[in-house]
Amino acid sequence: MNPIAGDNAMQARLERLIQRHRRLDRLIDTTRSAGRQEQVKALKRLRLHLKDRIAELRRRALPVTR
Repeated sequence: MNPIAGDNAMQARLERLIQRHRRLDRLIDTTRSAGRQEQVKALKRLRLHLKDRIAELRRRALPVTR
């Protein structure tokens, strides 16, 4: 895979993860108002996992400077 195609693929994956994270935020708000605490906890764990994956992809995308 050439570097440009890899960058495009990583950017597309990052955008999908960010969109999924936003959808989870909305779902958590809706579920919280319905009073389903166990489901809210599970959704928050999933959201945190996505946030970690987003951060990892962003770290990979940034050039290393020293």
